[in-house]
Amino acid sequence: MTSVIHILDTHSANQIAAGEVVERPASVVKELIENALDAGAKHIDITIEGNGVPLIRVRDDGCGIAVADLPLAVIRHATSKISQIEDLDHLQTLGFRGEALPSIASVSHLEITSRPADEVAGLSLTLKGGEQGEFNEVGCPVGTSVTVRNLFFNTPARLKFLKSTPTEFGQISDTVGRMALAHPEIAFSLTHPQQVVLQTSGHGDLREAIGAILGHTIARQLIPINAHHEDWRLEGFISPPDLVRSSKQAQTFMINGRIVRSPFLSRALEEGYHTLIPTKLHPVVVLHLHVPPSDYDVNVHPTKMDVRFKHEQALTPFISQAVFKTLLSSKPLPSFQTQSTFQLKSKQTLPLQGFLPSKAITSPMSSQTSLQIRETAVPPRVPNPASEHAPRLDLIDQPQLFNATSKKNTIRGRQDPSETHPTTFPDPCTQEYPDTQIDLSQDLPTQSDLQIQESLSTSIDSEVQNILSNIWPLAQLFNTYILATDGKILLLIDQHAAHERINYEHLLAKFKAADQSSQTLLIPLPMEFTLQEEQVILEYLWILNEMGFILEQFGMRTYLLRGVPVQTSTSQADRLLRQFIEEILQKNSSPSLDKLLQEWIYLLACKESIKAQDTLSLLEMEQLIAQLNQTENPYTCPHGRPTMVKMTRSELERRFYRT
Repeated sequence: MTSVIHILDTHSANQIAAGEVVERPASVVKELIENALDAGAKHIDITIEGNGVPLIRVRDDGCGIAVADLPLAVIRHATSKISQIEDLDHLQTLGFRGEALPSIASVSHLEITSRPADEVAGLSLTLKGGEQGEFNEVGCPVGTSVTVRNLFFNTPARLKFLKSTPTEFGQISDTVGRMALAHPEIAFSLTHPQQVVLQTSGHGDLREAIGAILGHTIARQLIPINAHHEDWRLEGFISPPDLVRSSKQAQTFMINGRIVRSPFLSRALEEGYHTLIPTKLHPVVVLHLHVPPSDYDVNVHPTKMDVRFKHEQALTPFISQAVFKTLLSSKPLPSFQTQSTFQLKSKQTLPLQGFLPSKAITSPMSSQTSLQIRETAVPPRVPNPASEHAPRLDLIDQPQLFNATSKKNTIRGRQDPSETHPTTFPDPCTQEYPDTQIDLSQDLPTQSDLQIQESLSTSIDSEVQNILSNIWPLAQLFNTYILATDGKILLLIDQHAAHERINYEHLLAKFKAADQSSQTLLIPLPMEFTLQEEQVILEYLWILNEMGFILEQFGMRTYLLRGVPVQTSTSQADRLLRQFIEEILQKNSSPSLDKLLQEWIYLLACKESIKAQDTLSLLEMEQLIAQLNQTENPYTCPHGRPTMVKMTRSELERRFYRT
């Protein structure tokens, strides 16, 4: 039988290893910076051209590579960090596999120039695709310079899947920034292409480094943390409860100077903030954990980003309690922000638009007076008892397409809610609540709502079409669901999902009908972004302008927000824009103008909707049902969740054995 197993040649093995180590240009930058740090560098200069494919250069003033060692540096598994597997238990360096340089060399044109302090001249080594090495003696300063050109020139599949230049450079800048946070004692500079976009002093002041990376506004608000337990030490900075983000992008975890990804550390952090911040929101942290090398394993993945801990059960309370106690000892009080109010003036404006912030109830009103909203305590959420004998609740059958014809409001004995008097409410955009966050990464309906608006042609069954026209509210369940009936069926309506649908269609219509795309802010709002956030802005600046955002550069990574899309509440517009950018970063895709506009409307609709735990009067429930009845698609919220479920009389009678 012919043998089918053979040994790969060195070049193929190196390219396969490169696929694990060199995922994108940012991976190259990370590996080269780690080598510079291991060499004892005090200054590290990174130069990038384009998206990193044309050129990446990392220069350092470290110890350099000896003439005899330079040829070995580009051979797989050649390392100066360990000599046997037991050395991993005492490892103090960032690199140890001996795969970085040979992997990079196999997919690029690589040039290494290095000179140790005891050498008069330096040596240059040039390779193309990991082969054809050429040595030359050169004059150069003490240290090492690694230049990578034409990255992925011989792996077109990898090149094809790279993102745009701003996105790739955003990843590079994020990598450099996080490593600068891990080593504030090292002076970093990042140039692209001739402009220095990031520079740290190397003075060892972590707060100063945070200011250079995340912005001085954030750095001033952070709380220092320092905790010890035997051989463990946790230090860094954490944000007060009122400084949160909708994603974990602003969180940096380090272990003994190494940037890591760790769901374990993330969970321990969440436990520390438990009950102090709303769910689905995340703090801004820069945390450095110092533990003995034998207590964790970074040899999980070739990139050495993932890590496993030996004593997770003991580390979890150490981290979470340190965070919790630090927050309490700092006596965090959220800063007061003036909450502007607005009026709903015309019949075209929905009475419930921007209705009811959390912890609000309404006092009774007559047809001649406006609703008066006041804050009050909200009863605790009542858990929903699960029982196998509970009545079965079914989703209301919904057709694929909905009729575009308007529906008349037929509330029993009530005037058309659109005829109500102007009502003044606090602006819900100034407050953050658990239910205000939307996940734009979840699956959307098969056909987008924007397309549905243009393709509505199919009529609805008359029974389904009139289902909301003849019902009246009975009560509110768990301060979240509206119980309603028409005498034949029982409906349970999710008040947040229903109002989100109302607001979405209302805002969509206004955006389409708007004569102007932007409204100018009376006072421009300064916004400071991270390097990666700025790259998103630069990449989508023309789309943001088309949507109605007016952004003017005001300094290094600082912009003035001068205008926002029309029909957008100007209150807290900067916070909405920041969350919008974070959502784009999380999706890691290149959305179109229509998609970004759609997601912006999703965000506005959610922000301006009543929330779970908002107490509603019977009149307000009637108004909500009436407006839901007037929507094109009353059956789901913009994210595809059902707005209501039903239970028929016959189902109830079967449960009570009446039939």
